[in-house]
Amino acid sequence: MARWLCWLAALFITAQAQAAVHKCLQEDGVVLYTDQPCSIAQSNLALSVSNYASYPPWLHAVAALWHERLQPLLLGVELLPLLAALYGLMSLICFFAYYRDKQFAIKGLQRTPEARLHLYELLGGWPGGLLAQRLIRHKNRKPSYQLVFWLIVALHLALAGLVLWLINGAVIA
Repeated sequence: MARWLCWLAALFITAQAQAAVHKCLQEDGVVLYTDQPCSIAQSNLALSVSNYASYPPWLHAVAALWHERLQPLLLGVELLPLLAALYGLMSLICFFAYYRDKQFAIKGLQRTPEARLHLYELLGGWPGGLLAQRLIRHKNRKPSYQLVFWLIVALHLALAGLVLWLINGAVIA
């Protein structure tokens, strides 16, 4: 299974690595040749020239990492559908882990460690965990478990807000 995942990841990276050269004409008449679409390249150029002036000072490093390192890797990839698929898959895995743990608890068998359930939540399965807590009423009363669970949810929502802001909200025109 791991070999197949590595093969698929290599295939995905290879497909993304086929770079096209874009010829972008800037407003001042300068021609910019880049491997990025013109809108992204001009946005990145404007950000690098301005030293990320539109960002709060504590986010300059994050903005530089996003615009200079991560965003070029995602050329041609729609980020939101990819994240939705990841969250959906991990939510299913997390829901079934909760269900299995509940069944084992009823039968008195060895349970799934809480750390593993939290790992599934941290990897994007928290919506499935929340659904399982509500539908099958499992792990919904233990305060220490709920504290960690809601911290994971808050972390995911903060990261989602940051990514959406970096994608849409902080583009310099």
